[in-house]
Amino acid sequence: MNKLFNILLLVLLLFSGITNAQNVSITRQEAKIWANDKGQELINILGMSNIVEKHAKLDKMMLEDVNLDYISKFVIGKYFRKMNKEQKRRYSSLFTRYVLSLYKQINLKFNTDNVDFTIDNVSEFERYTTVTCSVDVGELVEGLEVDRIPVKFKLIRNNRDKIQAVDVEISNVSMVIEYRKRFYQMIVDEGEDIDWFLEKFYDKIIANEDAIERMMGL
Repeated sequence: MNKLFNILLLVLLLFSGITNAQNVSITRQEAKIWANDKGQELINILGMSNIVEKHAKLDKMMLEDVNLDYISKFVIGKYFRKMNKEQKRRYSSLFTRYVLSLYKQINLKFNTDNVDFTIDNVSEFERYTTVTCSVDVGELVEGLEVDRIPVKFKLIRNNRDKIQAVDVEISNVSMVIEYRKRFYQMIVDEGEDIDWFLEKFYDKIIANEDAIERMMGL
């Protein structure tokens, strides 16, 4: 499950972002152009040899193209409404650190020469557009016994007229739903005490960041 979760995270970078949407759909052509551009950008970054530069560019994609504020509120669900102002501020900051720490623990020394993707279907709806594609991972993920991974994501147009994605599914597994399951379980494990949850969450992030430093030899 951890390997799948990390793959989901990387694919979210490819098809990324959530924010307040206008009631304006995205045309099929717009969706195809956007998906192709973002997909190629990610493949180019993953193929870079300098790991520090690679991390910086992935961080930039995540922070600029993914609305972590929306995601953080969705995955915490009903518990976000129970937080006071300070708890919400702390949680939002920790969530960003948590997401940025996840993919850095993956060995990102990839051979992307044979990585490719195709868009299989685009469906327009009133407020969003769905795009279904197949990703040929080539030699990207060692030990993964599939040639192509089915991916489906939903695109919206935000209030700044920017096209972004609401969610990513791989083989019918939703990334944001997997996040929500994880976070709900973490909160339940702490007796639904938000302060205790935030402390445990902080400890998890510190452990992740320490592991990254060891990997990087810092």
